Amino acid sequence: MNFPSTSPASLERYTTRRPWRHWAALVILVALAAGAFVAAEWDFSALVEPELRAAALARMLAWAQTFASPDLSGEFLRHCWALTLQTLSAATLGTALAVVAGFVLAMGSSRAVCVGEEDARGWRRNFPLRSPAAALCSLCRLVQDVLRAVPDFVWAVILVAMIGLGPLTGALALSLNITGILAKVYSELWDSVEERDYEQVRALGVGRLKTFFYGIRPLAARSVQSFTLMRAECAIRNAAVIGAVGGGGLGADIWYQIQFGAWGKVTTLMIFTLALTLTADLVANFIRRQLRSDPNHPRAAKLRGTAGKLLPAYLGTGFVLGVVFWSLWFMGWGDNAPPGQQSRNYLQPALMLVTGESWRNLAFFERLLQPDFDLAALGWGGTHRSVELFADYGPLELWKPAAWAAWDAELEKWFVWRVVKSASVPLALAIVGTLVGVIGAIVLTYAHSLAFQLETSRFTGETPHLVVRAVRLIHLVLARLTGLISRGVPEVMWAFLFIAFFGPGLLAGTLAIAIHSLGVLVRVFSETVDNIPYRRFEQAFAGSRLNCFGYVAAPICWRDWMTYSFFQFESNLRAGVVLGIVGVGGLGFFFTFNFEWFRFEKAGTYLLMIIALTVVTDRISRLLKLSRVGS
Repeated sequence: MNFPSTSPASLERYTTRRPWRHWAALVILVALAAGAFVAAEWDFSALVEPELRAAALARMLAWAQTFASPDLSGEFLRHCWALTLQTLSAATLGTALAVVAGFVLAMGSSRAVCVGEEDARGWRRNFPLRSPAAALCSLCRLVQDVLRAVPDFVWAVILVAMIGLGPLTGALALSLNITGILAKVYSELWDSVEERDYEQVRALGVGRLKTFFYGIRPLAARSVQSFTLMRAECAIRNAAVIGAVGGGGLGADIWYQIQFGAWGKVTTLMIFTLALTLTADLVANFIRRQLRSDPNHPRAAKLRGTAGKLLPAYLGTGFVLGVVFWSLWFMGWGDNAPPGQQSRNYLQPALMLVTGESWRNLAFFERLLQPDFDLAALGWGGTHRSVELFADYGPLELWKPAAWAAWDAELEKWFVWRVVKSASVPLALAIVGTLVGVIGAIVLTYAHSLAFQLETSRFTGETPHLVVRAVRLIHLVLARLTGLISRGVPEVMWAFLFIAFFGPGLLAGTLAIAIHSLGVLVRVFSETVDNIPYRRFEQAFAGSRLNCFGYVAAPICWRDWMTYSFFQFESNLRAGVVLGIVGVGGLGFFFTFNFEWFRFEKAGTYLLMIIALTVVTDRISRLLKLSRVGS
């Protein structure tokens, strides 16, 4: 049998690259970042003006002092513990539902799994209606775009009207949003697998499903596992925030205490949130170690029998299933209420979804599905003034600033144009914040990596002095502590901190997103490095750990890093919308304002803009990475 992987045409196809796509991605990102930075209204007065800087420092000091005396009374600690368990159960159940739904949806939205056509080139690889399978793939991608484009707090608002307040509302809201997120990343990780790596499986004549289960899935399993565990940690933080709109748990009480200015109680609640995040981080590392099955990796290459090799994997899987079943028991039949309150079955409202009773409550939101496009402002049935401007200025004057100013003044009368302009705020936040976060994560990954700090002797042959090992351990601990705190505090809390210094505006929101992105990305960046078999480093090591990291580890990991970075950018778009509510402005602020004042048609237009941002971003990212073989 002649395998395609050894044919001359196949070898030529795989050796021909398209580096222009990578440069195009870089140029587009830099251009968008520069445009966002120039077009947005940035206020650096709190940094450059001495009086404002002193006032900002005084505000921040006063704000920080309010958190210096946490409420450590026994009754309130028991109250916080009960809320912590509620948050954990909601996050666990939401993530478990999302993993199952996201896996199935990702199989449909992955070109490599659903469509195939590894031999297709040119337009055939990108045209969505070229075949029924390609159309199904495009439909699945649209579904996942909508699921993750709508922020979880919006899903929570809708679910509150359907099934009421409680942890189940938070769990379902998280599951809807995380399903779209996991489907997006799973499908991109599967599509990023080199086609030549599983071409011999296809050559055996098996179908798409067997190619996926025996060829594609095992090659991307470690990245999928790493991202799933990271997303579970993020779900815990999001569960704390989503409580503000009816999701229960720590978030509901944090926002309740903020409204009354009980900063001591807020501090205690935040301490429990950070402790929960730290515990989730340690548990996730434990599960990763148990599920590691690569015999080429030093930390998994011990000589063991079959039972010894299978036991850790079963232990890790059993632990995950145990936590999921605990969350179901806790929300349904456990002692799930804070002290002084009666426990209840939080799963009971789920029956309303099955019986259809809750769906009738959605009639209140039907107007959201009727967005206001304000066609009358465009001169519907007549000629709009912006068309007449072509005659006023003539062809040679169309690009002059005066013409642009005139068009903008006319378009400002159109509601949809104002919606589009409001989207520039979360876009600027996401672009600049993500770039800063990615740069910071790459810089910190070297110190954050276990392989390059404590286990270098496995591939360098060195025997470092005890002092050298101590210094490297300090670097590792400080880097990991920085990452943990950065991602452990939600973007909203970082925004409150920077708003206290800079005041409301883009700068505070950008710094909040950048710091949180750094913490999230450095985790997954360093994990991709630590997952590389050390023999790869040993073969290329030339006397410098830093050179080995830059010339060996980074090139191997860059494709996963790009996937994570693009995902984080989309996540930051949604975060930019949420931050608009707390003082940054833009799309999130106007959506919430119109929603609270029952202008659901206008709120629907802003919601449509939120979805459009995610859809366009997804298509651009997939187009830039979709084809990695030459024509």
